[in-house]
Amino acid sequence: MPRFDHIGSALRYLRLYGGREPRKQLEIAERAEVTRGMLSSYERGHQEPTLRTLGRILEALGVDLVELQWALRVVESAPGETPPPPPLPDWHHAHEVAEPGAVYRAVEVPEPLSAAEDRALGQMIAGFLAYLRYSRDAAGE
Repeated sequence: MPRFDHIGSALRYLRLYGGREPRKQLEIAERAEVTRGMLSSYERGHQEPTLRTLGRILEALGVDLVELQWALRVVESAPGETPPPPPLPDWHHAHEVAEPGAVYRAVEVPEPLSAAEDRALGQMIAGFLAYLRYSRDAAGE
């Protein structure tokens, strides 16, 4: 299984700086169905969460894998006790940027799509827009 050397620091960063305000370990632990001690152990790098547990923690934090990757880069670039890095960019609701008719024309799909297809297309667009924002942030644009 691949190791993420700074996964704990990234989880801590996301808990403290990934939302509108810092969240307590107990709150996130309860939502992720782990003990506060286990979450603390993950954050300090004493243990690594399984992929299933990591998924639950990310869900409890309200972040996705793109934001986790961004947080990993932030903590890897500023190890130790440095001042808190800037907050995560707001990538939520990126799918609301695109007007549906234009999107359908651009990808050449018939209108209207089924609810499931529309939801899937919205998720793909949101992921693509998040990737673009992440790439620009990483490049310093």
